Amino acid sequence: LFPYTTLFRSELASLSDDELLQMRICDLQLKIAGTELESRIQTFNTELAAKGISFKPLCYLGDEWFCPEGCATIAIPFYLAHPRLKRLEEKMMMEIEGGTEMWCMSLLRHEMGHVLNHAYLLEKEKQWQKLFGPPSLEYSESFRARPYSKRFVRHLEGWYAQSHPEEDFAETVAIWLTPDLDWKQQYKDWKALEKLEYADSLMGRLAGKPPLVFSKTKMSEASRLRSRLALYYKRRRRTYAQEFPDFFDADLKRLF
Repeated sequence: LFPYTTLFRSELASLSDDELLQMRICDLQLKIAGTELESRIQTFNTELAAKGISFKPLCYLGDEWFCPEGCATIAIPFYLAHPRLKRLEEKMMMEIEGGTEMWCMSLLRHEMGHVLNHAYLLEKEKQWQKLFGPPSLEYSESFRARPYSKRFVRHLEGWYAQSHPEEDFAETVAIWLTPDLDWKQQYKDWKALEKLEYADSLMGRLAGKPPLVFSKTKMSEASRLRSRLALYYKRRRRTYAQEFPDFFDADLKRLF
């Protein structure tokens, strides 16, 4: 099996799947600079400036898409930093979350909703809680979606806005952030329009103001993850096995 070692980016392309799976994530030596992610983040920052948002989140490579609680940072999955790892991700998980430019930008806008919520302590506002619900609600791995509900915006797949009040807010902000989207017309006569109008008013009020909290904490940073890719995928595939048992159950036994 391929030994633990530090790799150059050019060497990753030549490794087989079995060799890659034996690598530790931290030894992949991945960086955002020089990748397609760099230009996408630059485009994203331009979008923020156009909306009057004066500060930029710190984007870094992590183990999945997320914004650490209370932080102004956005973790982007490490596999998006190299085409060889994207191919492995697709083979192991059947898709590449954020792999296209459109999908990546949609996820960045969603995570920015969380960043703004954390940076300005927005969920403490009474109107926020009135519109979106109590942020103290526990997250659930599964929720009963209402596909025809007009109380929620539709941004990410799976009616994700319905999963939790914080996700509802993040999805609402993501719609508001999307360039050239006429959300007033798209959500005309929807209950969700009230949430969008609140977000629009809120962002206008915050325009140019420095954040109240600007933690740069990087949780699950790729450069510190010592797990082998084999273990990383074993854990993720077990999580998704309940949704796709025919694919993941069989392959878990075969590959691991």
